[in-house]
Amino acid sequence: MSFLELPLELRLIIYEHAAVEGAAVTIGACELTGKGADLVHRVHGDDRAPLPGLPPMHEPAILDSYSSRLLSVSEPARIDVSSPSSTPPDYVAPTHHSTLSSLLLLNHQINAELSTHFRRKNNKKTSLFVQFPLGLHVFKTKCPDFVRQARSIHIAGSYPKPTTTKQSPQLDQLAHLVSATLGKSPRYPIEKLEARIYFPGGDSYPRVWDDSSPASVILRNVCGGFIDMEVARGRHGTGIYVSVRPHPDNKRVISTVWRRLVEGDNGQPICGDWAVDKQWPEWNKDFAPSSPLP
Repeated sequence: MSFLELPLELRLIIYEHAAVEGAAVTIGACELTGKGADLVHRVHGDDRAPLPGLPPMHEPAILDSYSSRLLSVSEPARIDVSSPSSTPPDYVAPTHHSTLSSLLLLNHQINAELSTHFRRKNNKKTSLFVQFPLGLHVFKTKCPDFVRQARSIHIAGSYPKPTTTKQSPQLDQLAHLVSATLGKSPRYPIEKLEARIYFPGGDSYPRVWDDSSPASVILRNVCGGFIDMEVARGRHGTGIYVSVRPHPDNKRVISTVWRRLVEGDNGQPICGDWAVDKQWPEWNKDFAPSSPLP
C-alpha cells in the first residue's frame, strides 16, 4: 500500500508529526567572498540565481539550529567560496526548506490536503532567530510558513541611517510579521517577540524614535501586550531592546529603562556586539533584563 492509499485521517496525523521543526531556527543572509570565478559559479552555476532583494554577493541562509554568527552585527557571517575543502571557521550552512514547505512541493494531492485539511495543533516549539534587516527578507521570501509553528521570534541586527526617505521593504516585512503574531486577533500568535536593534553613530539616539525606525514599527503594529524596552546609549551607537508578550485583555503595559552602552574603545566589546543577546538561544517567557553590559 502506498502512502496516498492510506486513509486521509491517518495521513493528516503523519503530517502533524512530520511538520515539526527543531527547537531553534536561524534565518539570515551571508556575504560571499573569494576569487572571481568561484563567486560567479557560486551565484550563477548549475542554474542558480541570486535572491532578488539581497545585496550583490549575498545569499540566504536558513539553519536548523541557533547561530550567533549569522545574527552578528560586529562580525557578520561570510562564506569564502574559494576556501579549501576543510570547513572554514565562519562557514554557514546552505539554505533549506522547512518540512512543511517541502511537503507542499511533493505533489498536487498532498498540497491540496495540507492546504485544505491540515491544522497544526498547539505544539509550537520553535524559536525563530532572524537577522535584521536582510533576514526578514529571506524569511518572507524563502520560508514564510515557519511562523506557523513559532513559539517565539527573536530579531537582531543594525539599522544604519537611511539614505532615502522611502521606507525600506524590510520595515514593511517587520510590520506584517508583528501584526500577524501580536496584532489584533493574530493569525499566528506567539508567546514572545524580542528585537535588539543597534543604531551606529554617536548621534544615533534620536533615530531610535523616528516613525520609520524598527522600534516604532513594532509599537505601531502591536495590539496590546506587555511591552518592555531598554535603551542603551553610548559614544559610538545606540541600542534598543524591545520585548513584547501578549496581554490577556489586550491592554498595553509599557516600561522603558535607559542604560549606558560601553563599546568600541580599548578593552571593550566591538561596536554592535550588543545586538546579540549572550543568553540566546535560551530565553525567558516573562520579561528579563538583557544580558549585563560591561
